[in-house]
Amino acid sequence: MADLIPHYPSGAAKWLRLLLVLLMMAPQCGRPAWSADAQTDEAVAERRVKAAYLYRFASYVEWPNGTFARPDTPLSIGVWGDDELADDLAQLVEGRTVDGRRVVVRSLKEAESFAGLHIVFIAQGRMARLGDTLESGPRRGTLIVTDTAGALQHGSVLNFVRVDGQIRFEVSLEAAKQHELKLSSRLAAVSTNLSVRR
Repeated sequence: MADLIPHYPSGAAKWLRLLLVLLMMAPQCGRPAWSADAQTDEAVAERRVKAAYLYRFASYVEWPNGTFARPDTPLSIGVWGDDELADDLAQLVEGRTVDGRRVVVRSLKEAESFAGLHIVFIAQGRMARLGDTLESGPRRGTLIVTDTAGALQHGSVLNFVRVDGQIRFEVSLEAAKQHELKLSSRLAAVSTNLSVRR
C-alpha cells in the first residue's frame, strides 16, 4: 500500500495514512459521516411527501354542515411540531384551491388552539398535545393527522407510516365518525391499514 501513497511532506503523509485508516474502518462504524447530506435529502423528501398528502387529503373529505362560515372561507391547515413541514406546505398550496377554497397554513405554537382549523397535523413527539386536545371530546369537523405509531388509538384520523421505504398512511373510520367527517372510499382503499371499531 505504501507504493500507492505519493510522496508528501511527512506531516501530510501522516494525515493521508490516517484518512485511509478511517476509510477502511468506516464500514464497521455504521453510516459514514459524509452520509449526512444523504440523510438530509431523505428528510426533505419525506417532508415534501407529507406536505403533498396533507394538501391532497382535503379533496377526499366531506366536511359537516356549517364547517365553513361562507362560500369563500379558506380551508385552514395547522401544523404542530414541524415548522419546516409547515413552510413546505405553505409553498405547495400557494395559489391552489380545494373545492374552490384557497388554502392557508399555520405553524402552531405551544398551547395554541386548534379552533378554526380544518386539518391539523401533529408531528411525532407531540402525542401529549393530541391527548390534551381530544380530552374534552373530538373536534367536530377537524381532520387530525399524525405520524406516530399507535396514534389511531388516541383519536387520530389519519396516521403516516413508512412501508418498504415509502410514506403511506393508515385510517381510523371510527375517529373520522367521531369528528363528523366522511372520508372518500378512495382514501380508505389506498391506506395501509383500515381501523373500524364497532
